[in-house]
Amino acid sequence: MIHIMKNNNMFILPDSKVDIYTFRLVVTYIAIWLLVLASVLVFGQNSPNPVYKLDWSQQEWTDGQPYQIFSLDDSAGIAFPVHMGIEVYTRSKGSFSGYGETTPYIDGRNVQNFGYEQNLGVIFDPEEGEGNSPVTIKLIFSQPVQYLSFTISDIDAAEDRIDSVIVFGNAKNVFPRLSIPSEESTVKVTGRNAVAKGGTSGSFHTGSSFGGEATGDIIVTFGPEYIDSVTIIYSEVSKSSDPQARGIGLFAGLRFEAADLQPMRLLNFGIVMDENCQPVVRWSSEQEFGLEEYVVEYSYDGFNFFPAASIKAKNQYSSISEYDLPLHRGLNTNNHFRLLKTDQEGNTNLLTAQTISGSECYHFSSINVYPNPSSGNYVFIEIEATEQKPTDIAIIDQYGELLVQTRYELKRGLNRFKLESRHLVPGLYNLRFAIGQELITKQVSILP
Repeated sequence: MIHIMKNNNMFILPDSKVDIYTFRLVVTYIAIWLLVLASVLVFGQNSPNPVYKLDWSQQEWTDGQPYQIFSLDDSAGIAFPVHMGIEVYTRSKGSFSGYGETTPYIDGRNVQNFGYEQNLGVIFDPEEGEGNSPVTIKLIFSQPVQYLSFTISDIDAAEDRIDSVIVFGNAKNVFPRLSIPSEESTVKVTGRNAVAKGGTSGSFHTGSSFGGEATGDIIVTFGPEYIDSVTIIYSEVSKSSDPQARGIGLFAGLRFEAADLQPMRLLNFGIVMDENCQPVVRWSSEQEFGLEEYVVEYSYDGFNFFPAASIKAKNQYSSISEYDLPLHRGLNTNNHFRLLKTDQEGNTNLLTAQTISGSECYHFSSINVYPNPSSGNYVFIEIEATEQKPTDIAIIDQYGELLVQTRYELKRGLNRFKLESRHLVPGLYNLRFAIGQELITKQVSILP
């Protein structure tokens, strides 16, 4: 006899005179079991990320409301909980109503027109002459997701209408797989397009699917690509100029994985001058998510910064975000800029900084400040002016606080005057001169 031990259980196999087939079955069983055990040890679970689902029975939607944001409770345990918004709109003339319903609405709760699960019902009744009258449905995520899938129901044909659906992700950068679950489908799928076949398709051989059936369903499946948004264009492809009201069910069985995200990356940053010699701050980034805004700060001395402009973050993780932010301000001899990002929790981080000269746009007046350092009651200022014009002079401390501001009328040529400094405590100060469109800063040290 042959004895094989496994998990303290003994298998007793017959000797060579008995059917060798039984022996092979046992060996195969053991090999498979060992392979499964090794796979579990090496790979662990099938997916490292949990699966999240949109349960329509737990959601509310005011009938006719074109936009709503959903917070998925079962994503609250991850670092950035997933929120998603659904928007329905059209440029065609008509009404979002039909079959006694004002839409969008949750189908399958009080009335069932589309599919066999609860979903978002969208019905559009175009006016005469509106032709294919496309309706756009956008699904937008607060952060990228992976392995997204959902069902679209009731793509069918009846009399003078034929339904058509186009699906793509991330503004046509990613395309899903469209599959048909029914053997008696009313739908023909080609690439990212699904069009009703009409004719004798469907379980009733009329080209139509009815509420509670899957004959008009397609299953939309995205793979491991990062998905920021999904766009569905629902339209009429018959030649009728006045098609009947039509409708579909959307996002039944919606599920996805929260993507394993990497930190935002700043790709470039720079400042250029526009045709009016005004600075324009430009940068681009990728892998954005969970951001609220960017803030550009400016400083004339490199120490005291203040917000100069801000712009809302695009939060595009899977594509590059580009920003142009004009700053309408005069320039200094040296101009210091820095870029900060603020997330949706209010946390702010410095990304980068850059200093540029304003000399390419302005021919700055010649300014000399002496003595520097100064231990007396005055500092003396010499300004060589090319024409008669006023100048505003400000004394600013090292904390950015404006202490003194005064104005002098410059004459053409060399101007000399003194500025009282006896009331200033010892430390570093900035003298800022505003002469027309020119901003010039000189740093002076006051000694005890």
